[in-house]
Amino acid sequence: MAVAVSYPAPLPAPRQRRGRGLVLLALWAVPAAVALGQIYIAQTLGGEPVDWPLALWTTLPNWALWALMTPAVAWLALRFALGRVPVWQLVVAHGLGAALALGFHAVGNVAAFQIAGLPAQWTLGDIQTHYALRAHVNAVAYALVVAGTWAWAASRQRQAREAREAALRATLAETELGALRMQLRPHFLFNALHAVGATVRQGESEKAVSMISSLGDLLRLSLEADGTDEIPLRRELDVLDRYLTLEQVRFSDRLTVSVEADDDARGALIPAWSLQPLVENALKHGIAPKPGPARLSVRARREGDALVVEVEDDGIGPAASGARARTAGTGVGLANTRARLDALYGTDASLTLAPGESTGALATLTLPYRLA
Repeated sequence: MAVAVSYPAPLPAPRQRRGRGLVLLALWAVPAAVALGQIYIAQTLGGEPVDWPLALWTTLPNWALWALMTPAVAWLALRFALGRVPVWQLVVAHGLGAALALGFHAVGNVAAFQIAGLPAQWTLGDIQTHYALRAHVNAVAYALVVAGTWAWAASRQRQAREAREAALRATLAETELGALRMQLRPHFLFNALHAVGATVRQGESEKAVSMISSLGDLLRLSLEADGTDEIPLRRELDVLDRYLTLEQVRFSDRLTVSVEADDDARGALIPAWSLQPLVENALKHGIAPKPGPARLSVRARREGDALVVEVEDDGIGPAASGARARTAGTGVGLANTRARLDALYGTDASLTLAPGESTGALATLTLPYRLA
């Protein structure tokens, strides 16, 4: 399949051009060294001493001329490349290009011979002799320059395409995360306002005022974290504390909350507003339907290269409540959290919900451990 090859980037700076010139000289020094080695072996095996001045003058100019011609041949290779022009133009252009390159090389060799005092004249016959003498080697050299240029250009195109695709993926991921953040805030706000409204309808105005105050604190923290994908766990626990203050007013004295997190865990990064949906799920499906006292526990610890956060309740449990969403995690908050985990960490993070050891349910959030 034809591969379209386009022009490379704009001309490099002088320092870059000098660097590329040195690279070209180093590349063409390899066949020059091979040719000198062949001369040495041939003359040594023949029992003749090596005439190094003659060997150098008849070898080095050949490859120095190719180092000089390479930029022009490379330009022609990019201008007339596979997939860029019709095949007939490709054949004609490189046929003429090869003929000109070989002619220039023959003229350069005659000049080198004259400078070294070797037998060579500025006659058509001598130029033709040098042309024919190295035509097969020079044709291969021309083909290698063209093929190498195409390979280099294709590699540059692939790298540029991969860079664009990576930038696009990053942009899409950021857009997705932003959309998920925007989805979560209205969901939480609706639920919180619903709870405040229920308290007002029950005539408990003092509780309603306290809940509105806690809600204001939550909204302030939400605005402070706006646009931030990850925050230290200690800040996430501050948000959770305001949310639990709001909920404890609603549940009165029957809700007991405990939060345990070691110092290593508190300094780790966690997706912003990732614990609130887990706690909300426990309160809504486990504790709210349960009569009498209830307990909610939040635990965070470091386990090797992972941060593990658990939210456990002693509510009625998924079996008793019949709430499939509780263990499947199909609610808006939990589905949102899972989507954000996937966007941020891929398979390196997980969220599982399972029945508790005796009653209630246990949500376990596992993340890569990274310090803020």
